[in-house]
Amino acid sequence: MRYFLTFSFYLIVLLSTTAVAQSSRRGWERGPLTWSDFTPMNESIGAEHSYLEYVLDVERRKDMINGKEMQTRTAVLYVDKKMSWVDTHYRTPQELRYNQVAFNIAELHRRRLQLVIDTGGAVNMNYYTRLLSYEVDSFCHYTYYGADTAAVAWWEWEIRRQMDSITPIMVEQHQKANAIEKITPQYHLIFNLGGGAKFFAGDLHKLFAPSGGMYFDFEGGLWRHMFSLDMYVGGGRCLPDSIDAVENINKLYNYDKITTIDLSINYGFAAIDGRQWTVTPFVGYGLQAILYDEDGASNGPAEGCWRAGVDVKYHLGVDDEYYGNELTRLQCSAHGKLFLSRDRFKGIVGSPIGVTINAQVGFSFGVRQMKVRRAASESSMTIKSGL
Repeated sequence: MRYFLTFSFYLIVLLSTTAVAQSSRRGWERGPLTWSDFTPMNESIGAEHSYLEYVLDVERRKDMINGKEMQTRTAVLYVDKKMSWVDTHYRTPQELRYNQVAFNIAELHRRRLQLVIDTGGAVNMNYYTRLLSYEVDSFCHYTYYGADTAAVAWWEWEIRRQMDSITPIMVEQHQKANAIEKITPQYHLIFNLGGGAKFFAGDLHKLFAPSGGMYFDFEGGLWRHMFSLDMYVGGGRCLPDSIDAVENINKLYNYDKITTIDLSINYGFAAIDGRQWTVTPFVGYGLQAILYDEDGASNGPAEGCWRAGVDVKYHLGVDDEYYGNELTRLQCSAHGKLFLSRDRFKGIVGSPIGVTINAQVGFSFGVRQMKVRRAASESSMTIKSGL
Protein backbone atom coordinates (compact mmCIF):
# COMPACT_ATOMS: atom_id res chain seq x y z
CA MET A 1 0.00 0.00 0.00
CA ARG A 2 2.82 2.35 0.89
CA TYR A 3 4.51 1.80 -2.48
CA PHE A 4 1.23 2.38 -4.29
CA LEU A 5 0.72 5.71 -2.48
CA THR A 6 4.29 6.77 -3.23
CA PHE A 7 3.87 5.92 -6.91
CA SER A 8 0.56 7.79 -7.04
CA PHE A 9 2.14 10.85 -5.44
CA TYR A 10 4.97 11.02 -7.97
CA LEU A 11 2.53 10.43 -10.82
CA ILE A 12 0.34 13.32 -9.67
CA VAL A 13 3.39 15.59 -9.36
CA LEU A 14 4.54 14.63 -12.87
CA LEU A 15 1.11 15.23 -14.41
CA SER A 16 0.74 18.51 -12.56
CA THR A 17 4.15 19.71 -13.73
CA THR A 18 3.30 18.81 -17.32
CA ALA A 19 -0.06 20.57 -17.10
CA VAL A 20 1.53 23.73 -15.67
CA ALA A 21 4.19 23.72 -18.39
CA GLN A 22 1.51 23.41 -21.08
CA SER A 23 -0.69 26.10 -19.51
CA SER A 24 2.25 28.55 -19.52
CA ARG A 25 2.33 28.31 -23.33
CA ARG A 26 0.20 30.62 -25.41
CA GLY A 27 -0.08 30.15 -29.19
CA TRP A 28 -0.64 32.92 -31.72
CA GLU A 29 -3.70 31.16 -33.12
CA ARG A 30 -5.57 31.71 -29.82
CA GLY A 31 -6.19 35.33 -30.74
CA PRO A 32 -4.85 38.73 -29.62
CA LEU A 33 -2.69 39.00 -26.53
CA THR A 34 -4.18 40.07 -23.21
CA TRP A 35 -2.47 41.24 -20.04
CA SER A 36 -3.24 37.86 -18.49
CA ASP A 37 -0.48 36.50 -20.76
CA PHE A 38 2.11 38.55 -18.84
CA THR A 39 3.49 38.33 -15.32
CA PRO A 40 2.98 41.67 -13.50
CA MET A 41 6.00 43.51 -12.12
CA ASN A 42 6.41 46.75 -10.20
CA GLU A 43 9.23 48.23 -12.25
CA SER A 44 10.52 48.69 -15.78
CA ILE A 45 13.95 47.88 -17.16
CA GLY A 46 15.26 51.07 -18.73
CA ALA A 47 12.99 52.08 -21.58
CA GLU A 48 11.32 48.66 -21.60
CA HIS A 49 8.01 48.62 -19.77
CA SER A 50 7.13 45.09 -20.89
CA TYR A 51 8.78 42.06 -22.40
CA LEU A 52 7.37 39.28 -24.57
CA GLU A 53 9.16 35.90 -24.33
CA TYR A 54 8.37 33.84 -27.44
CA VAL A 55 9.70 30.50 -28.67
CA LEU A 56 10.04 29.45 -32.32
CA ASP A 57 10.78 25.77 -32.79
CA VAL A 58 10.18 22.71 -34.97
CA GLU A 59 8.27 19.76 -33.55
CA ARG A 60 8.06 16.23 -34.92
CA ARG A 61 4.65 14.75 -35.55
CA LYS A 62 3.41 11.49 -37.04
CA ASP A 63 1.37 11.77 -40.23
CA MET A 64 0.13 9.29 -42.83
CA ILE A 65 1.96 9.74 -46.15
CA ASN A 66 0.99 7.47 -49.06
CA GLY A 67 -0.60 5.06 -46.60
CA LYS A 68 2.52 4.90 -44.41
CA GLU A 69 3.04 6.46 -41.01
CA MET A 70 5.97 8.86 -41.18
CA GLN A 71 7.42 11.61 -39.04
CA THR A 72 6.86 15.15 -40.31
CA ARG A 73 8.07 18.51 -39.05
CA THR A 74 5.84 21.42 -38.02
CA ALA A 75 6.95 24.96 -37.14
CA VAL A 76 5.48 26.04 -33.80
CA LEU A 77 5.36 29.40 -32.04
CA TYR A 78 4.19 30.19 -28.55
CA VAL A 79 4.58 32.77 -25.79
CA ASP A 80 6.06 31.71 -22.46
CA LYS A 81 3.70 33.49 -20.07
CA LYS A 82 5.95 32.85 -17.09
CA MET A 83 8.88 34.66 -18.70
CA SER A 84 6.82 37.47 -20.24
CA TRP A 85 6.29 40.47 -17.93
CA VAL A 86 4.79 43.95 -17.77
CA ASP A 87 5.23 46.89 -15.43
CA THR A 88 1.85 47.28 -13.74
CA HIS A 89 2.05 51.06 -14.27
CA TYR A 90 2.13 50.59 -18.07
CA ARG A 91 -0.67 48.14 -18.75
CA THR A 92 -2.14 50.34 -21.48
CA PRO A 93 -3.74 49.52 -24.86
CA GLN A 94 -0.75 51.18 -26.54
CA GLU A 95 1.74 48.88 -24.74
CA LEU A 96 -0.35 45.79 -25.50
CA ARG A 97 -0.53 46.78 -29.18
CA TYR A 98 3.26 47.08 -29.24
CA ASN A 99 3.65 43.53 -27.90
CA GLN A 100 1.08 42.19 -30.35
CA VAL A 101 3.09 43.53 -33.29
CA ALA A 102 6.20 41.78 -31.91
CA PHE A 103 4.16 38.58 -31.67
CA ASN A 104 2.95 39.09 -35.26
CA ILE A 105 6.57 39.39 -36.43
CA ALA A 106 7.30 36.04 -34.79
CA GLU A 107 4.22 34.48 -36.43
CA LEU A 108 5.34 35.79 -39.82
CA HIS A 109 8.68 34.02 -39.38
CA ARG A 110 6.91 30.85 -38.27
CA ARG A 111 4.89 30.83 -41.49
CA ARG A 112 8.02 31.41 -43.55
CA LEU A 113 9.76 28.59 -41.71
CA GLN A 114 6.81 26.27 -42.36
CA LEU A 115 7.02 27.01 -46.08
CA VAL A 116 10.70 26.05 -46.02
CA ILE A 117 9.80 22.79 -44.26
CA ASP A 118 6.95 22.07 -46.68
CA THR A 119 9.23 22.56 -49.68
CA GLY A 120 11.82 20.18 -48.26
CA GLY A 121 14.40 22.82 -47.42
CA ALA A 122 17.12 22.36 -44.81
CA VAL A 123 16.26 23.95 -41.46
CA ASN A 124 19.01 25.60 -39.42
CA MET A 125 17.15 26.70 -36.30
CA ASN A 126 20.07 28.80 -35.10
CA TYR A 127 19.87 30.86 -38.29
CA TYR A 128 16.09 31.28 -38.17
CA THR A 129 15.96 32.24 -34.48
CA ARG A 130 18.75 34.77 -34.98
CA LEU A 131 16.94 36.23 -37.99
CA LEU A 132 13.73 36.56 -35.97
CA SER A 133 15.54 38.13 -33.01
CA TYR A 134 17.19 40.65 -35.33
CA GLU A 135 13.85 41.79 -36.81
CA VAL A 136 12.14 42.03 -33.42
CA ASP A 137 15.11 43.99 -32.05
CA SER A 138 14.89 46.32 -35.05
CA PHE A 139 11.17 46.83 -34.37
CA CYS A 140 11.87 47.64 -30.71
CA HIS A 141 14.68 50.03 -31.64
CA TYR A 142 12.85 51.98 -34.36
CA THR A 143 9.68 52.35 -32.29
CA TYR A 144 11.58 53.33 -29.11
CA TYR A 145 10.10 50.29 -27.34
CA GLY A 146 6.57 51.29 -28.35
CA ALA A 147 6.80 54.97 -27.45
CA ASP A 148 6.56 56.05 -31.12
CA THR A 149 2.96 55.12 -31.85
CA ALA A 150 3.19 56.17 -35.51
CA ALA A 151 6.14 53.80 -36.07
CA VAL A 152 4.28 51.01 -34.26
CA ALA A 153 1.28 51.59 -36.57
CA TRP A 154 3.49 51.37 -39.68
CA TRP A 155 5.12 48.14 -38.51
CA GLU A 156 1.70 46.74 -37.65
CA TRP A 157 0.42 47.45 -41.17
CA GLU A 158 3.56 46.15 -42.93
CA ILE A 159 3.79 42.91 -40.91
CA ARG A 160 0.07 42.25 -41.41
CA ARG A 161 0.49 42.79 -45.16
CA GLN A 162 3.32 40.25 -45.29
CA MET A 163 1.37 37.79 -43.15
CA ASP A 164 -1.66 38.05 -45.43
CA SER A 165 0.54 37.26 -48.44
CA ILE A 166 1.17 33.80 -46.94
CA THR A 167 -2.38 32.54 -47.20
CA PRO A 168 -3.62 29.07 -46.20
CA ILE A 169 -4.28 28.38 -49.90
CA MET A 170 -0.67 29.24 -50.69
CA VAL A 171 0.56 26.92 -47.93
CA GLU A 172 -1.72 24.15 -49.17
CA GLN A 173 -0.44 24.59 -52.73
CA HIS A 174 3.15 24.37 -51.50
CA GLN A 175 2.34 21.24 -49.52
CA LYS A 176 0.68 19.56 -52.50
CA ALA A 177 3.43 20.57 -54.91
CA ASN A 178 6.12 19.24 -52.59
CA ALA A 179 4.33 16.19 -51.24
CA ILE A 180 6.48 13.10 -51.02
CA GLU A 181 5.63 10.70 -53.84
CA LYS A 182 8.34 8.11 -53.34
CA ILE A 183 11.27 7.32 -51.06
CA THR A 184 14.03 5.22 -52.63
CA PRO A 185 16.88 3.65 -50.61
CA GLN A 186 20.35 4.82 -51.59
CA TYR A 187 22.83 3.13 -49.25
CA HIS A 188 23.04 1.90 -45.69
CA LEU A 189 25.55 0.96 -42.99
CA ILE A 190 24.39 -1.33 -40.16
CA PHE A 191 25.98 -3.20 -37.25
CA ASN A 192 24.24 -6.33 -35.91
CA LEU A 193 25.05 -8.26 -32.74
CA GLY A 194 23.40 -10.79 -30.48
CA GLY A 195 23.25 -14.46 -29.56
CA GLY A 196 22.84 -17.55 -31.69
CA ALA A 197 22.61 -21.33 -31.77
CA LYS A 198 23.99 -23.91 -34.19
CA PHE A 199 22.35 -27.31 -34.70
CA PHE A 200 24.17 -30.12 -36.52
CA ALA A 201 22.38 -32.46 -38.95
CA GLY A 202 23.43 -35.26 -41.30
CA ASP A 203 26.68 -37.05 -40.46
CA LEU A 204 27.56 -34.24 -38.06
CA HIS A 205 24.50 -34.96 -35.94
CA LYS A 206 26.28 -37.97 -34.40
CA LEU A 207 29.44 -36.02 -33.62
CA PHE A 208 28.49 -32.70 -32.07
CA ALA A 209 25.84 -31.35 -29.72
CA PRO A 210 24.19 -28.00 -30.50
CA SER A 211 26.43 -24.98 -30.05
CA GLY A 212 25.51 -21.61 -28.52
CA GLY A 213 27.40 -18.36 -28.80
CA MET A 214 27.58 -14.73 -30.01
CA TYR A 215 27.51 -13.20 -33.49
CA PHE A 216 28.70 -9.89 -34.96
CA ASP A 217 27.73 -8.65 -38.43
CA PHE A 218 28.93 -5.61 -40.38
CA GLU A 219 26.44 -4.81 -43.12
CA GLY A 220 26.42 -2.31 -45.96
CA GLY A 221 24.55 -1.96 -49.19
CA LEU A 222 23.26 0.00 -52.15
CA TRP A 223 19.56 0.33 -52.93
CA ARG A 224 18.11 -3.04 -51.83
CA HIS A 225 21.36 -4.94 -52.25
CA MET A 226 23.03 -6.09 -49.04
CA PHE A 227 26.62 -7.17 -48.43
CA SER A 228 27.76 -8.35 -45.02
CA LEU A 229 30.74 -9.75 -43.16
CA ASP A 230 29.51 -12.11 -40.42
CA MET A 231 31.30 -13.76 -37.52
CA TYR A 232 30.00 -16.29 -35.02
CA VAL A 233 31.86 -17.76 -32.02
CA GLY A 234 30.21 -20.49 -29.94
CA GLY A 235 30.87 -23.34 -27.60
CA GLY A 236 29.57 -26.93 -27.51
CA ARG A 237 30.70 -30.52 -26.91
CA CYS A 238 31.26 -33.87 -28.62
CA LEU A 239 28.64 -36.60 -28.43
CA PRO A 240 29.27 -40.20 -27.17
CA ASP A 241 28.98 -41.63 -30.70
CA SER A 242 31.88 -39.49 -31.86
CA ILE A 243 34.49 -41.79 -30.23
CA ASP A 244 33.74 -44.49 -32.78
CA ALA A 245 33.67 -42.17 -35.76
CA VAL A 246 37.31 -41.08 -35.91
CA GLU A 247 40.76 -42.55 -36.17
CA ASN A 248 43.26 -42.54 -33.33
CA ILE A 249 45.31 -39.91 -35.10
CA ASN A 250 42.44 -37.43 -34.86
CA LYS A 251 40.38 -38.49 -31.90
CA LEU A 252 37.26 -36.85 -30.45
CA TYR A 253 36.52 -37.65 -26.83
CA ASN A 254 33.12 -38.08 -25.21
CA TYR A 255 31.80 -34.76 -23.87
CA ASP A 256 34.94 -32.88 -24.84
CA LYS A 257 34.33 -29.18 -25.23
CA ILE A 258 34.50 -27.70 -28.72
CA THR A 259 34.64 -24.16 -30.08
CA THR A 260 32.85 -23.31 -33.31
CA ILE A 261 33.92 -20.30 -35.37
CA ASP A 262 32.16 -19.06 -38.51
CA LEU A 263 33.42 -16.30 -40.80
CA SER A 264 31.50 -15.57 -43.98
CA ILE A 265 30.75 -13.03 -46.69
CA ASN A 266 27.11 -12.77 -47.80
CA TYR A 267 24.99 -11.12 -50.44
CA GLY A 268 21.26 -10.47 -50.19
CA PHE A 269 18.42 -8.59 -51.82
CA ALA A 270 15.67 -7.05 -49.67
CA ALA A 271 12.32 -8.56 -50.65
CA ILE A 272 10.61 -6.25 -48.15
CA ASP A 273 12.18 -2.88 -47.33
CA GLY A 274 9.70 -0.74 -45.42
CA ARG A 275 9.67 1.62 -42.49
CA GLN A 276 8.67 -1.18 -40.09
CA TRP A 277 10.17 -4.36 -41.60
CA THR A 278 13.18 -5.32 -43.69
CA VAL A 279 13.28 -8.93 -44.94
CA THR A 280 16.37 -9.98 -46.93
CA PRO A 281 16.98 -13.46 -48.37
CA PHE A 282 20.73 -14.02 -48.77
CA VAL A 283 23.44 -16.47 -49.87
CA GLY A 284 27.06 -16.57 -48.80
CA TYR A 285 30.32 -18.45 -48.56
CA GLY A 286 32.70 -18.73 -45.65
CA LEU A 287 34.82 -20.82 -43.34
CA GLN A 288 33.49 -22.94 -40.50
CA ALA A 289 35.97 -24.24 -37.94
CA ILE A 290 35.44 -26.69 -35.09
CA LEU A 291 38.27 -26.58 -32.55
CA TYR A 292 38.70 -29.25 -29.85
CA ASP A 293 41.41 -30.57 -27.55
CA GLU A 294 43.34 -33.80 -28.10
CA ASP A 295 45.69 -34.58 -25.22
CA GLY A 296 46.06 -30.90 -24.56
CA ALA A 297 46.76 -29.98 -28.17
CA SER A 298 44.55 -27.80 -30.35
CA ASN A 299 43.16 -29.56 -33.37
CA GLY A 300 40.14 -29.31 -35.62
CA PRO A 301 38.93 -28.93 -39.17
CA ALA A 302 38.30 -25.63 -40.95
CA GLU A 303 36.40 -25.99 -44.22
CA GLY A 304 34.74 -23.71 -46.73
CA CYS A 305 30.96 -23.93 -46.91
CA TRP A 306 28.00 -22.42 -48.74
CA ARG A 307 25.04 -20.98 -46.85
CA ALA A 308 21.60 -19.58 -47.59
CA GLY A 309 18.92 -18.06 -45.41
CA VAL A 310 16.89 -14.99 -44.54
CA ASP A 311 17.70 -11.86 -42.52
CA VAL A 312 14.81 -10.06 -40.77
CA LYS A 313 14.79 -6.67 -39.03
CA TYR A 314 11.88 -5.16 -37.11
CA HIS A 315 12.58 -1.46 -36.65
CA LEU A 316 11.94 -0.44 -33.04
CA GLY A 317 12.96 3.19 -33.34
CA VAL A 318 13.32 5.36 -36.44
CA ASP A 319 14.54 8.96 -36.61
CA ASP A 320 14.06 10.69 -39.98
CA GLU A 321 15.91 13.86 -40.97
CA TYR A 322 14.83 15.55 -44.21
CA TYR A 323 17.25 17.81 -46.08
CA GLY A 324 15.64 18.87 -49.32
CA ASN A 325 15.46 15.82 -51.54
CA GLU A 326 17.41 13.58 -49.20
CA LEU A 327 16.41 11.67 -46.10
CA THR A 328 18.79 10.34 -43.47
CA ARG A 329 17.21 7.63 -41.33
CA LEU A 330 18.75 6.44 -38.06
CA GLN A 331 17.24 3.21 -36.85
CA CYS A 332 17.45 0.70 -34.01
CA SER A 333 16.00 -2.70 -34.82
CA ALA A 334 15.35 -6.15 -33.45
CA HIS A 335 17.38 -8.50 -35.63
CA GLY A 336 16.88 -12.17 -36.50
CA LYS A 337 18.58 -14.50 -38.94
CA LEU A 338 17.94 -18.10 -39.95
CA PHE A 339 20.16 -19.94 -42.43
CA LEU A 340 21.46 -23.36 -43.48
CA SER A 341 25.10 -24.18 -44.09
CA ARG A 342 26.36 -27.22 -46.03
CA ASP A 343 29.53 -28.53 -44.37
CA ARG A 344 32.13 -31.16 -45.23
CA PHE A 345 34.96 -31.72 -42.75
CA LYS A 346 37.86 -33.56 -44.37
CA GLY A 347 39.85 -33.39 -41.15
CA ILE A 348 37.59 -36.03 -39.61
CA VAL A 349 37.83 -39.63 -40.82
CA GLY A 350 35.18 -40.54 -43.37
CA SER A 351 34.86 -36.86 -44.38
CA PRO A 352 31.42 -36.44 -42.78
CA ILE A 353 28.99 -34.33 -44.74
CA GLY A 354 26.24 -32.50 -42.97
CA VAL A 355 24.14 -29.39 -42.61
CA THR A 356 24.15 -26.89 -39.78
CA ILE A 357 20.96 -25.04 -38.94
CA ASN A 358 21.79 -21.58 -37.58
CA ALA A 359 19.42 -19.29 -35.69
CA GLN A 360 20.48 -15.85 -34.43
CA VAL A 361 18.58 -13.14 -32.54
CA GLY A 362 19.84 -9.71 -31.47
CA PHE A 363 19.80 -6.02 -32.25
CA SER A 364 20.98 -3.83 -35.10
CA PHE A 365 21.98 -0.18 -35.24
CA GLY A 366 22.57 1.79 -38.39
CA VAL A 367 21.94 4.63 -40.80
CA ARG A 368 20.14 4.59 -44.13
CA GLN A 369 20.38 7.25 -46.81
CA MET A 370 17.25 7.68 -48.93
CA LYS A 371 16.34 9.71 -52.02
CA VAL A 372 13.05 11.61 -51.82
CA ARG A 373 10.94 12.21 -54.91
CA ARG A 374 8.51 15.11 -54.60
CA ALA A 375 5.58 16.09 -56.77
CA ALA A 376 7.17 19.42 -57.66
CA SER A 377 10.19 17.88 -59.38
CA GLU A 378 10.63 15.15 -61.94
CA SER A 379 14.04 14.24 -60.60
CA SER A 380 15.69 14.41 -57.20
CA MET A 381 19.21 15.17 -56.15
CA THR A 382 20.79 13.44 -53.17
CA ILE A 383 23.49 15.02 -51.01
CA LYS A 384 25.55 12.51 -49.07
CA SER A 385 25.58 12.64 -45.31
CA GLY A 386 26.72 10.23 -42.63
CA LEU A 387 25.87 9.30 -39.08
